[in-house]
Order: sequence, then structure tokens, then C-alpha cells
Amino acid sequence: MFKKKIGLLHKKGENGQRSPSPEPSLRSSLKPPISLPRSRGASGVSAGLDSVPFSIEELQTYGVAGKVKTVAFDPLQSLMAIVTDYNHVHIFGQSRVSCALTLNTTSAIRSLRFIKGVYLVAVDSFKTIFVISLAAKKVLHKIVTSNQITAFETDYSLEFIYVGFNSGLVKAFNIESGLDTILSLREQQYNTFILESDVHVSSIKLNPRDFGTLLISYTKMTIEFNLAENKAVKQFVYKLPKGAPGGENATYKYDSSGYYIPNVVQSLWHPNGLHVVTIHDDNSLVFWDALTGEQILARSPFDSYIDSPSGDTHHGPKMTKIKKAAWLCEHDPERTSLLFCGGDSFETEGYHQLVRMDFGRMLSYSMTSYTQMAKYYAQPKQQNIFAIHAAANIVDFVPLGEASPYYDGNHDPKLIALTLSDGSLKFMNYPTGNLSFKASYFPSTVSWLNPKITFSASAFIDKRVLNGMIDTHGSQNSILKGGIPGRPKYKADAGSVIVSGHENGYIRIWNSSEGELDSSTAFEIDISRILLDDSPQYSISKVSFAAEQLELSCSMYNNDVLLFSYQQNKKYQPAQGDLNRRMSSLELSSTKAERQIIDISDRAPRDLKKGFLPKVLVKSMGYGTVTALCNSNVGLVGVGYESGQLVVVDRRSNTVIYNTQLIDDGLSLPIVPTSIEFAYGQPGLLMIVGTRIGRLLIFEVVSGVRFSLRLVEQVDSNDAEILEIIPINSETGRPSTASIRHLSSPLPADKTPLSIIAASSSDIRIVKNGSKMAHKTFGKGELSKIGITGTKTQKGNVAFCLVALMGATKKMTVYTIPSLSELSSMRIPYRLEAKYTSQSSVLPLGDVFLRINETEAALVNIMGLRQPVMSLETINGDDVLFLRNILIPYRPSTSYFVKGTSSLSYAKLYRLLVGRERPEKTNHPEYELAWDISPYNPANYSLMGTAKPKYYDPNALHQQPGLTDKPVAPISMSTVTRNISRWKQHAQNRLDVANNRMESYVNDLNDDFDKFVNETKNDAIKGAINSKLGL
Repeated sequence: MFKKKIGLLHKKGENGQRSPSPEPSLRSSLKPPISLPRSRGASGVSAGLDSVPFSIEELQTYGVAGKVKTVAFDPLQSLMAIVTDYNHVHIFGQSRVSCALTLNTTSAIRSLRFIKGVYLVAVDSFKTIFVISLAAKKVLHKIVTSNQITAFETDYSLEFIYVGFNSGLVKAFNIESGLDTILSLREQQYNTFILESDVHVSSIKLNPRDFGTLLISYTKMTIEFNLAENKAVKQFVYKLPKGAPGGENATYKYDSSGYYIPNVVQSLWHPNGLHVVTIHDDNSLVFWDALTGEQILARSPFDSYIDSPSGDTHHGPKMTKIKKAAWLCEHDPERTSLLFCGGDSFETEGYHQLVRMDFGRMLSYSMTSYTQMAKYYAQPKQQNIFAIHAAANIVDFVPLGEASPYYDGNHDPKLIALTLSDGSLKFMNYPTGNLSFKASYFPSTVSWLNPKITFSASAFIDKRVLNGMIDTHGSQNSILKGGIPGRPKYKADAGSVIVSGHENGYIRIWNSSEGELDSSTAFEIDISRILLDDSPQYSISKVSFAAEQLELSCSMYNNDVLLFSYQQNKKYQPAQGDLNRRMSSLELSSTKAERQIIDISDRAPRDLKKGFLPKVLVKSMGYGTVTALCNSNVGLVGVGYESGQLVVVDRRSNTVIYNTQLIDDGLSLPIVPTSIEFAYGQPGLLMIVGTRIGRLLIFEVVSGVRFSLRLVEQVDSNDAEILEIIPINSETGRPSTASIRHLSSPLPADKTPLSIIAASSSDIRIVKNGSKMAHKTFGKGELSKIGITGTKTQKGNVAFCLVALMGATKKMTVYTIPSLSELSSMRIPYRLEAKYTSQSSVLPLGDVFLRINETEAALVNIMGLRQPVMSLETINGDDVLFLRNILIPYRPSTSYFVKGTSSLSYAKLYRLLVGRERPEKTNHPEYELAWDISPYNPANYSLMGTAKPKYYDPNALHQQPGLTDKPVAPISMSTVTRNISRWKQHAQNRLDVANNRMESYVNDLNDDFDKFVNETKNDAIKGAINSKLGL
């Protein structure tokens, strides 16, 4: 029996009491009764679709498969690479530029490095090094070492990778040839620590000002090794005498000489190459003079001079160990700060913060005593703790240095990439320390992951409305500008958006009309700025988007609901920051009696000129988890809760017009709403509620001074919890979702025949006039999502069909309406996870948004209706990653007078490591490509510093010439003027030389003539005198 009397359904008010009188019965309350005409058959709605060649065509993928392990950044080529736990390497440039590779190794990739502009090096956690070509987008070499790799180092301008092993050996490999070099340095701490059994190399760092000097750390000591002299020139050993407190994790295991020597975890160079810091497992930070080997200061994250005996020791709870540190510098490399993870919280609390010590400008090396230098490091200008509000631990952080690829990639970073233990990727603004979620900074695939996505859906929207919004919203501030897109966009005959909800209270609305998601035009809602809290409880659980009204509602993990509207910000003040805002609304955590509806419109960000602005906060009032949410296009918002409470809010007046707990009278149990939809049909505007017990509840929305609801019918339609409700026009098959036009110019009820398609996880049922019209069953939990799509057929009619997604069996099946006969069944070519497939959506014209898993999604078309928009760049259909026109700048160096020794030249280093001169050619084109942009290529000496890098501009009518050409000297009026001046100077020099020669010739002649005259005079005088004397 499918119809139930309304008397079986009772409701509770807010006070939890039963209503004193039951609702009238169905037959007595419905005037006129619903009398929907019979369908004209499947051929009338889906006629002509049997000729459509259904197949899955991928338009674009979003996100990555697996958990992100680490990140690399190239500021010159302007590329970013990430690697996942599946060992999938993804390389991104601007907008649509991307490339994916799978590395064949059983060990996880531990690190990525960009080298020489054209290479990406990946090192796994065991003993394999992969060399990837950015030009060919493939693995060039796979270097397998004989021992486990424990540390490695690269320099952006060099083709060598220095590798430390668990045996204490240090070797260098040439990534261009894939072969090892002459360098094979045995363990260096043996002579000092003969009995030490652990000899693995814990850290290797190249001097940032001299690539001929290596800083190598072993378990107990650090050495400074000079490649030219082939010996260790300095040793750094940190010893704690008895009575010295040391770091917070000190174990005080003294040796026979009475010293405790903490193990070395990492060592770093100061960006000027004159100082060194060693980091130890007791959380000591020890600063050294690199030129003399003298210890300057030993400190911990909290205390200084910890190596001096004071009688104090640490016996409290252990702190987290410092797992990684980076010595960062500003654009002026003399202004530095130390950033590290760990050492600031108890071991049981995990890694949720970064610590920054800002030292400011470096003191003059030659004019500063060790006492002054110790004070400099003991008292930083500023010390900050940057909290990362996430349940997961920080696994790794990578500064995205933008000024140059040198200083270990730490030159003037504005963002710090953070990878967490749950595989999520976050970015922190530096040096402010707040998290950055701006989508426009990165391509959509990267932004899709930041912060971690918690909800997704898609919706149809009028293209004209969408284009009008984007024209006033788009911004171009991505930090990735590299590459040239080769894959086409797709012609958009219908507008569509993808809505994603994220952790920390973030929502994005992406334009998916052309297949790609353009980060620069994504609309963003930052709830943490509105509620002034980015705690996990404000993460997004559900989002409902009303495309016609440009309204949005979302529920959060704390079960509160927020309502937004797209509009102009009347309080727009771009210069006013969040800290200076003063809000007049009540505190949300007020201890006074809570109100269910709170106006939060005054919390709109002042620097947002136009966008989705907050309107109302709907408090959960203890009703439990939000189980259903629908923001209609008629100004009504329906919210269902785990307790069975059903709340409807009228957005026009910001009032609750319905607040009732649904109770099944027969079982005296709450009926939990699981899906809500607003429709228009006989007898008018309806709200349809699906419940956990498979029952449909149909309410009539009565308009007046204010809306009111009246339950008119209920139908036991499905075998399980109703997850999806789609109202359609019985005659045309078009969706009959309630629209604003139904209120402005309502159609006669008898001219809008209505059918309801209701789906659970195990069946689909079409209900009409309270009775089932068709029924399709599946295995338990097999069905994930349904949707309506359609197209114009060859016969000229517009036909519609039902698309069903089965996440468990990885199938997509197309059915006719209303008979539910199978038209086509397709295998979904992705690694689907069924629990995420329910967050997929079916769109008009055959588009399907597929949520594949936690981190990955795709947009596909199943009707072959998307036509690619070709351009000059998309002829080859492949993205370009490597731009040949970008020169690598000179590596920083140190004056001989400061360092005291001369630096090693590139040519000498190559001969030293390889044993011969660098050959002109090899079998790999990357060899020549890298040399063409190398700062050590004599052909580039005259080009260095002549121009800034030029990148592909997707919005330009005419691109910069030579993006894929070998670097050449730019021809400009300044160059011509400079050449004319040079020629003029050269001619002047030649003329000056000629004049000098002529003057010399004349002077010589004059001198000779004067000499002749003088000699003649002398001879004449001598003759006269001799004659007088008779001689």
C-alpha cells in the first residue's frame, strides 16, 4: 500500500511536544486532489535517443589520485611538481598546462627537485633516482645506487646530484648522462668517532656562494669538504659538558670524556655562506663560523646558551623533534630567517605548527665579534609560531622561493607549501603565517586540493548570467606562468558550474562550461573571515546552489547553516582590513538564549566589491547532523536534521516558516529527511521531501503575506533511504524544479503535469498521482547518483533521458523516461570510490561531473556534443612545459677578500668530477637545451640580465615571439643606441690613437730638428772659438 494517511504522521514543535491535533487526512486536505495525466509513453520523452552514440569522453580532470607527498617549485620556468603516494608525478604550469608521469618503483618518492630548467629529479626512499625531461615529458634515466640513499643535494645550475648513503659514502652522479662521477668520498667521522656504529649521512648542502664546498653531516659530526683540495677543511662537533641543559629532548648519555654529543639531524648554510647551523636530535640549534670552525651559539627553540653548565636539566615530557628546517632570505639575501617544523609542542600533540626566527639583516662579518654574533642569534628580531589548524600532522614544508632558484630554493618566498599526513596540500602566506586558499594562485588541479575537499556538486546556469559575473570577477595573479597550453577548450552551448566545499570553511564556485576549471575566475567564499575562525568544525558538509537567484546555502560540521547571496557590497572599503572591522551582530558563541536566525550581513569582507555575501546564520539548535539541504530558486531554503526536524526558511524575510519534527505515528520514531526539492506542478508550488524510510512527503507551499506549508500527500516509494528527487514534466521530460518565473507569472496547475523520480541506493521509482509508474532495482548500495540530461535529436525534437551512476560496479547507465528501459551502459574508466560518487552531478547536453575519490574528479560528456575550440597552440594537442627562451641567472658568489680562497669555476668542477671537458653534444636533445640556457655557456655571457623571462599569455592577441626558441640578444632601440655609442666610441678611440701617433711623430720630428739646430749651433760656436784661438 503506497498511500499513507496524514494521520499517521505527526509533528513536534521546537519544544519537542506533539501537536495537539493531527493533520487532516490526505483526501480531506487536498483541494483539488492531484490528478496527473498519464504519460504518452517512453517514445514521447526519450524518442530519438536510441540513435545517440553514447560513450564517455573526458573533457578535463581535477585534482590528483592519491595523497600528496611532496612539492617542488621552479621560479624560472614557473612550474610546480607534486608527487602522490601512488608515485604519480604531476607537473603544472599556467592554467591548463599539466603533465602526469608514473614512476616505476616500489618505494615512495621522498623528494623532487627542478634542475637546469629542463630536468626534474625524483629521489625515492630507498636507492633510486629518476631523471625526468620537461621537454620530452618522459623519464630519461633511472639511476639505481648500491646503498640506501639517506641524503642528497642539487644545485639548479649544475647537472650533478650529490648523494649520501647509509654506509657513510658520498658520491656524485651526472643526471645528464645517468652515470656516476669520480667523486667517491668515504665516511669522514671514523677518525674522530671510531666506535660509532651509525655512520649514515644525515645531510648534504652545497655552499650557496661556492659550489666547490660541501657541508656534510654524519651522526656525530659535520664537516666542510673542499672539492678542489679533496679534503675536509673544517669539522663541527657539538659537545655538551655535564651540567649543561642542552635541548629539551636531551638524553644526557655522556661518553668516557664526560661529554654528551647529540646526533646531527640536519645542517644548513647561511645564505651568505659564512655561517652554518647544525640541528640536533635534542632540538639544539648550533651556529658556527664557517671560515674558522668556531662555535658561535647553541640554543633551542626557547632558550639560548644551552651548552653552558648551569645545573639545569630537562626531565619533563618530550617535545616533538625538529624534523626539518630552512634558512630563508628576503630579496636582499643578507636579511634572513630560520623556519623549522617541530620542537615547539609536546610529542603527544604532533606537528601542527611552524616556528620562525627572524634575524633581520646580517651583521658585518669582519666588524663583529663572536660575542655580538652570539647575541644576534640569541635574540632574534621576531619569533613567530604559525599554527596550521588541521587534525593531520605536518609531514613536509617547501618554501616557494620566487626571486631566484638559488639559496636552496629559499630566495624571497611568499608562500610555503605544506603537505599533511592525510595527503592534503596547504599553502601558508609568508611571513604573515596565515593560510592561503586563493584559487587564483594555482591551476585548478592544485587549487582543488587546497584546502582538502569535503563536498562537491554541479549545476546548470544561464551562460549570459555566468559570463556577466566572470567579466567583473576574473583576476590574473597565479604564481605559475610557465608552459604553453596545447589541449583545447570546448564549445559551451550551456553554462555550468562546479561547487566545491572544503576544510576550514571554504567554498568555491568554478565555471565548468568550457571543460576546464579556470582558477582565475573561480568565486570564493571564505567562511573563516566571516566567522573569524578556521577550526575544523567550520568545514563544509553540504552546499546547495540556486543558479537562477544566485543564492547559496551551506551546512558546516557544527551543523549550522549559512545563507549567501551574490550582490554588490554596499560597504566596500578595499583599504580596510579584517582586523579593523567592527561588527554589530551578536557574538555567535553568546551564552544568552540562542536565536535560531542571526543576521550576519555586516560580516561581509570589506575588501570584496561584488560576490557571494553572507546574509543569515541558521543555528542548529541541537537538532543534530544536517541530513538534507536545498536552496530553491523561489527564496525558500529547506533543512533536514538527523533528529527528524524539518526547517524551512523564507529568505525574503529571513524568518523560519516551518519547524517541525517528523514522527511516524505507527512506530513513534522520527522520520529523518534525507533529500529535499522544490517543484512546480499540480496543484502549484510544492516541496518534496525524501526520507530515510523510503517515504516521499509532499507539501504544498501556500503563498500570501508570508509563505506557509501544508502537507498534502505521502507515498512509500522506495526500498531504502531516498537520496535524490527529480521532478519532471510528464509530457516533455523537462525538469520541473521550482523557478522564480512560477511566482512572477504562474502557469495554471492543470497545464503543468508532474512526475517525481525518486532514487535510493538500491532502486529508482517514478511516482505520478501517488502511484508508481516505473520501477528499477539494483543491488544493495549499488546506485550512487541519478540525473536528467537531454539533447536535440535527428528528428528535431528535444529528448530527455535518465543517467544513473553506479559507484560500486563502476558503471554509467542511460535509461528512457518514464519506462526506465536501458538505452546504454558504459564502463566508467576511473578508479571510483563509491562513497564519493554520490557527490557527482548530471548536467544538460550530456555533461557529467564525476567525483572519483577524495582528491580527484572529472568532467565528461556522454553524448559527443562537446566540440573542441582549436587554436594555433592546440594543433599538436599537447602541452609545452619547457620554454627555451628563459636563461638561468648567474649563481651568487663571495668575494675572495671575505672568503680567503678563490671559488671553483664550472669548467674546473666538471673536469674534477667527470675527468674530462664537457662534450659539445650527446644523444639526448635535453643536453643541448640545458646548455643553451646555462649561465656557464660563453655564448650567453652577453645575454645575462638583458631581459626578464617571457611567458605565454593566454589573454594576448599576439604572443611574445621566441618562447620556444634558443635565447638571442634582444633587438631594441636601446640596443641600437648602445651599439651606435659603441661604434662611435670605437671610432673615437681609433682617431685618438691616430692623433696620438701623429703628435708623437711631429714631436719626434721637432725633437730631432731642435737637436739638429742645437748641434749646428754648437758646432758653429766651437768653430768660431777654435778659429780665434788658432786651433
